[in-house]
Amino acid sequence: MTELLYCAERPDAGGFGTARAVLVRWLVAEGSPVRSGQPLAEIRTGQHHTRMHALATGTLRQQVRAGEPVLPGFPVGLIE
Repeated sequence: MTELLYCAERPDAGGFGTARAVLVRWLVAEGSPVRSGQPLAEIRTGQHHTRMHALATGTLRQQVRAGEPVLPGFPVGLIE
């Protein structure tokens, strides 16, 4: 089973889904095994920093490089 990792939607002045985010850094290397609940990446939206956590156990496949901008709801990786 494959689980997609999405940049979460965060509220901004105009509502949901319009603010860009930046994947600041990956906390787990490409191809590494991960466990459900494990922190995987740091995301910045405006002045807010948050961590993205694994929703499944498997192998991480990064789809976005650190420093790249992403839109809320955009897949940034997957767990196989």
